[in-house]
Order: sequence, then structure tokens, then C-alpha cells
Amino acid sequence: MSLRRGFKASANRLAIRLRRGQDRPPYAPIDLEIIAQRLEIEIVPLSAFAKENPQAVRQLSITDSEAFSATTIRFDTSKRIIVHNDSHHPYRQRSNLSHEISHVLLGHPFTYPIDNSGCRNRDRELEEEASWLGATILISDESALHILRQGFDDETACSHYEVSLPLLRMRINGSGARIRHRRSVY
Repeated sequence: MSLRRGFKASANRLAIRLRRGQDRPPYAPIDLEIIAQRLEIEIVPLSAFAKENPQAVRQLSITDSEAFSATTIRFDTSKRIIVHNDSHHPYRQRSNLSHEISHVLLGHPFTYPIDNSGCRNRDRELEEEASWLGATILISDESALHILRQGFDDETACSHYEVSLPLLRMRINGSGARIRHRRSVY
């Protein structure tokens, strides 16, 4: 499956607009909390439910922590809450939150995470869009190029942008930053 024509460029333009809205340059790290506040999204960690549902939280945060990353829950027509797995590494949590925020930014229709038969309910095309935009929000094309121009090693870049190494590599490769950097050097 591939993203619709023009989606990647559009995603990067949105990532830049979000930075501009935070008075940040196009290559700067982004504050997801500000985006969530502006979209009126409440962010709630999974651990907040430990008192009411200790077994479920233990299952999703310790026993099988890869089974749940985050989900957006909508109440009435406007209230949205992102519940995220705070047992994940903080960089993974940022990726999870960015992915869920992307669904909202893209206007994806709300669907319950589990269907009536108890199976996971997901649309691969919408998930692919949210994954791409979520990663692009964290590292815009300009951020990827900035990383290369500054000569950041992987650890420094991951720390600066608060992202995992796989996400960093995916964005540097997917942004075309290496080619743009090589062309600007010669």
C-alpha cells in the first residue's frame, strides 16, 4: 500500500505550519502538548486507570506492553482523549501521541479500537497516513536535513528530537535529506 499522491509533501507542510504556530523554525523539535491543547485533546496515561482496572493495566503495561500503544477516544461530538501506554520509553510515547494527534489533524473518522466481534478495528490506509504524518511532525524534512548539516550522530539527534532510532532513520531516509545534503556540499 502506498500513500496518496502528494500526501508526503502535504504532511511536511503541515509539520512546518505546526512549528510556525509555536514560533519555532522549520527544523526545530516540536511540543506535542501545545498541539494537543490547541486541538482540545486531553492526554491521559494508561497508568491513570490502574486503580479501577489493575489487571488490565498490568496486562497492557507489563505482561504484554506491545499490545497497546495509544488510542483516541471521543466523547459526544467534540471531546477527545488520547490514552497512551506510559510504560513505553518516553521517545516511543512521543511517537504514539504524534500518531494519534495525526488522526485528528487529518480528520480521520472515529472508529472504536475493537469491533463487535472483539477483533482489532483498523483501516490500513488511515493508519499509514497517521504513521507518516506522526513521524513527519516529530522530524520534518527540514529537521532531517538540519541533523545531517549539523553532523549530529544518531544518539544526539534522537536525544535532541526525542525520537527512537528507527523513527530517526526512517525520517532521514524518507525525507530525501541525504541526497539534498550531498547536493549542497558539492
